Amino acid sequence: MRLFSSLLTLVFPVLPLLAGGADGASLDYRLKVRLRDAPAMVESSFRVVAMPPLATRGRVQRPRMGSWRIEPLGPGTAPSPALLARVLRLCYFSGPGVETVPLATGMKFAGRWCRLWQVQTPREVGAYAYLAEVAPGLLALAYLSASLPEGDIRSVEIHLSGLSLGRRAAPAEEGAALLKTLQHWAGQPGSLDGGPSGRLEKELVP
Repeated sequence: MRLFSSLLTLVFPVLPLLAGGADGASLDYRLKVRLRDAPAMVESSFRVVAMPPLATRGRVQRPRMGSWRIEPLGPGTAPSPALLARVLRLCYFSGPGVETVPLATGMKFAGRWCRLWQVQTPREVGAYAYLAEVAPGLLALAYLSASLPEGDIRSVEIHLSGLSLGRRAAPAEEGAALLKTLQHWAGQPGSLDGGPSGRLEKELVP
């Protein structure tokens, strides 16, 4: 267990607390994509912004889950909007599910100690993912690594690098997208999002 914690420390350095996000949440990530016909790995950054729940008019009706969006960050190669939309399907900002298992260890993110969870990935998928419990019952993607046997993408890595939680931070409506993507990968291992693989060189804008 000590060795496991040491390895996680190398993967997850102490993360800065992001400014803003007074109500919802902001999560910054580092992205690494290796194309099958390209020798070098392309590195970039992006931010996921999760909006707070939407208030409803009825007194009995519960608030609706908020939406989320993805934004490019510099420096590095700027992903196109098309690639960012696909990368958002690899993220997680939701509550625990049947495919998530709590671990007996944790890490400090933005000054708060977070328990780590592991995603149970399908056997057909060469991927592993860890989630951080950033608030009671609220999990965010902390690390994802996946190798794809077919298609233009050879591998993809996503690291959590910054975090900010507002007063009303809550699971996003599509916040469990990662779990759906893994199931898609189990049936279509050559696709980043379960659809046609496409040519990613056109989606990475210098």
